[in-house]
Amino acid sequence: MINPTARQIRLAILLAALLAAAIPLRSAGPAAATGASGAWQRILKLTTIASAMHTTAHPDDEHGGLLALLSRRDGVRVALTTLNRGESGDNAIGSELFDGLGLIRTEELLDADQYYGVDRQYFTTMVDYGFSKTLEETLRKWGKENVLRDVVRIIRMDRPLVLISRFQGNERDGHGNHQTAGLVTIDAFKAAGDANMFPEQIAEGLRPWQPLKVYIGGMRENEDWTVRVDTGEYSPWLGDSYANFAAIGLSYQRSQNSGRLRLTTGPSYGYYKRVGSVIQGAAKESGFFDGIDTTLPHLFQTLKKPEPPGSAELLGTIAAAVTEAMRAFTLTDPSAAVPALAKGLAATRTAVERLGADADARFILQLKEQQFMDAINASLGIDLVAVAQLPSAGESAGRGSPFAAPPTMSPLVPGRSFEIQTVLTNRGKMTITPSQIDLVPTPSLRVTATSGSLVPLKYNESASFRFSMQAADTPDLSTRPYFRRASFTDSRYTLADPSQFGRPVSPAPAVVAKYDVAGVPVDVRQVVRRREAKLPYGYEMRELRILPAVALTVSPGNAIIPLAAATKKINVQVDVVNNVEGHNSGSVALRLPAGWKSEPVSHSFTFASAGERMVRRFDVTVPVLENRTYEINAIASAGGRDYTEGYDLIDHRDLETRYLYRPAVTTVRGVDVNVAPGLNVGYVMGVGDQVPAGIAQLGYTVTALAEGDLAEGDLKRFDAIVTGTRAYAVRDDLRTYNQRLLDYAKNGGNLVILYNTQEFVPDRFAPFPAKLPAGAEEVSEEDSPVEILAAGHQVFNWPNQITKADFDGWVEQRGSKFFTEWDAAYTPMIASWDKGQTPQKGGWVSARYGSGTYTYFAYAFHRQLPYGVPGAYRLLANVLALGKSPK
Repeated sequence: MINPTARQIRLAILLAALLAAAIPLRSAGPAAATGASGAWQRILKLTTIASAMHTTAHPDDEHGGLLALLSRRDGVRVALTTLNRGESGDNAIGSELFDGLGLIRTEELLDADQYYGVDRQYFTTMVDYGFSKTLEETLRKWGKENVLRDVVRIIRMDRPLVLISRFQGNERDGHGNHQTAGLVTIDAFKAAGDANMFPEQIAEGLRPWQPLKVYIGGMRENEDWTVRVDTGEYSPWLGDSYANFAAIGLSYQRSQNSGRLRLTTGPSYGYYKRVGSVIQGAAKESGFFDGIDTTLPHLFQTLKKPEPPGSAELLGTIAAAVTEAMRAFTLTDPSAAVPALAKGLAATRTAVERLGADADARFILQLKEQQFMDAINASLGIDLVAVAQLPSAGESAGRGSPFAAPPTMSPLVPGRSFEIQTVLTNRGKMTITPSQIDLVPTPSLRVTATSGSLVPLKYNESASFRFSMQAADTPDLSTRPYFRRASFTDSRYTLADPSQFGRPVSPAPAVVAKYDVAGVPVDVRQVVRRREAKLPYGYEMRELRILPAVALTVSPGNAIIPLAAATKKINVQVDVVNNVEGHNSGSVALRLPAGWKSEPVSHSFTFASAGERMVRRFDVTVPVLENRTYEINAIASAGGRDYTEGYDLIDHRDLETRYLYRPAVTTVRGVDVNVAPGLNVGYVMGVGDQVPAGIAQLGYTVTALAEGDLAEGDLKRFDAIVTGTRAYAVRDDLRTYNQRLLDYAKNGGNLVILYNTQEFVPDRFAPFPAKLPAGAEEVSEEDSPVEILAAGHQVFNWPNQITKADFDGWVEQRGSKFFTEWDAAYTPMIASWDKGQTPQKGGWVSARYGSGTYTYFAYAFHRQLPYGVPGAYRLLANVLALGKSPK
């Protein structure tokens, strides 16, 4: 046996090799949720069987302060159900849109949840299809039955005592998605307990569940509210109010709010109305659980079930152990509570065995079992690290300086051998006895050997265990989102793995360590990670995922070719990424429509190490083109296999890396569009959009304008200058040098301002007065009527004859943030309107300014161009040609 001193020295070196210099960039959660404060909050969870589910439509809708107060002050088990992932919002931190943005917003919400104290985060299969003004449109897009089915399933899975809707289900909620979230929550309250509703769920093994009460939010002080909550209450164990603590979490949702943090002091009241109940309740309540006995000894009364013999004594023993743990707990030694917690855990397991014949009681008792283990792990400061690494790296991990930079690991590919090094550390003042460390079974990974010894661990001692691993020689589905859709126009996801329904993401490989403390077995679980260098900021610890040996990304993903083009060609770029460590070679070619040809026919590639990539370009000649869509498929061959897909790497600071897989396909459409030849266009990029690529596909030269260009560049060389979506919100330099753009227009230029939010102040930044308030109108129905108001204007007649037909086939929306008032110098070009809305004329206005043209264009080019909507390209060609005269 290794003597303790030698073992401690060896493990100190090993830990240094594993963790030294590893500054995790992903938020590990708030400091106030760890240590003694975190242990105390987990013990509070043991004092009650209270549970609540909060429902919203999108990430960032949630009442975070309410969640934090319920979870972190009252110990309530809290779930958050979010109908969609915000796929159709704007992206303030990158170029990802649609499904890629949905993955970002999912990760941002998970970061925020760590502050809110959310125990379970759920999503339905609904997709955010864009802003919707009406409940009717949302129900038409999603199907009310579909939304209700998903929410009922989640309620039956989570089984909360109380539902708390963020929204009311009426016009006050604004967004149609918001109204749907409120309406469906109320309907699901009634449906979840009815076995005749969605009986297929019952056949699958779910059981009906009737929450006891349902509330709606958004009430005002002078209205008929039931519960008033002050989230401005100060928490001594958080060091701030619940509202502020939650606001910090909300600020991680940067793609929507750019990281803005708004802190307040004093009371912060929220008002909620009870709109359904199966128990008696007063008109005014002190809290959501008034009238519900949430103490464990009265479990069966709360469930309205017969109380089995001996249950009062068993449940009383558990409650007494929790009280004892709270008395023993100290700030300086949280582990003093562990003996009582271990006693409570043992009693809970006995209760599961003796009282578990009732499925509802078993469900709650098993949750209590996990909460006891969470409290014990937190009180002992148990730390479990599981790091994947190459065998060679593992062999050298224990040698050399303990302060040496740790090795990184290249991506894991099918068939690869590697190791998982685990280290279990006891930071509490009670000895623990590890019994085993296991890999959670996963079909994509196989354990070939294990090594290491597990010995009793005293204060601040560690034990290590190593797994020799083999990745399965087949693609790993866990790397991919378990939810997907064939087209971005689909309003619901299909599930590749229905067993994962409701989860935020597919689960990553994980290990479970088992140990005994005070004679009671306890589990602790940790996701397996690999180390990735992000110097000079340190190292990121990323979830272990299996990637394909070769991945292909094709650009453009969508392209148009003007039917009138004299030479019909398209340049296809294939980005070949190698994930294999060491030599890898092969070739890549295109599968083309009949008659099309590429030069060259194929390219070879050779890689020496993982992470390398090569760009291979093909000039595709199109001898025959019709007004329809075609597909170009890229295929790579390497190691006896063909690869026909790739992924977008979604990698942002503080967020877990995700991979959005897509076929290596370019969709090409022939479009009947004429262009003014040879235009040179400058583009001021705002938030992420693909408008510049659309401009380039018309055959124009596009130049991205940086701060230096705006400050002192030669702007006269551009036939048109376009400011991108929300550019005035995110480009300080644009606001600073805006006068130079106005001068450009006044001196004969063609300046086009695309959709902006209220940061664009026309009275300040435009040549003539106008109003763009925060609540500016939009037209959200993509098939809304269009009336051409200035049919004689050049923009409707050259180089393309624009008609109402050019507004057919639009996707997601017409446009957003229209001028509400404007000077007579502007000419409104079209009117459009949603059902029940007055005609909106401020979405596209144009004015002569000096010898040039100024246009505000809030119609959604950024949505239409990436998906080849023909009319949008015809409009774009005409708008960009306003600086030229027809010949």
